[in-house]
Amino acid sequence: MWCEFLYVILAYFEALRKNETIYDILIPAIIAFASFIYTILSHNNTIQIDFINEVMPFVGTLLGFTLAALTLLLSNTRIEGKTRSFPTKREIHGNTITMYEFLVVLFSYLIVFESILCILYYAAYLFPIKINGVVVQVCNTIFIGGIFHILFLTLRIASNLYHITIRR
Repeated sequence: MWCEFLYVILAYFEALRKNETIYDILIPAIIAFASFIYTILSHNNTIQIDFINEVMPFVGTLLGFTLAALTLLLSNTRIEGKTRSFPTKREIHGNTITMYEFLVVLFSYLIVFESILCILYYAAYLFPIKINGVVVQVCNTIFIGGIFHILFLTLRIASNLYHITIRR
């Protein structure tokens, strides 16, 4: 019961295409790595943590909007009717899924990932541990990659919904 969110994460990666992997994961990783290099070269160890502290309220707000969007998706019969009849070539556990199911997977994954970032941020804030500066920078870099992953995925979901709703 406690690890059911792992099924959502696995379903997301199973349904992901290679070009989406580049957009959702590789580009945020490159941005995060660039922030790591910039932090090292600038000799300013607070750049990353300042960014994280500035953006976390936004991530919390985005989590609320994502929950609301999933609720609207699940309760909107018009969108459900359009997307349930829209087949995809995506599969989860060997079963072809519809666009509706894919959107539910995307929103659910986004909620899980945003929640994990919020939990990690507040746990780290609650229990500050003194560790090596390079380890802190690597952890911050991974965290920044996660933040940009959320933002890029949100853009992709918004564009998917746009194309579904205006498709005639």
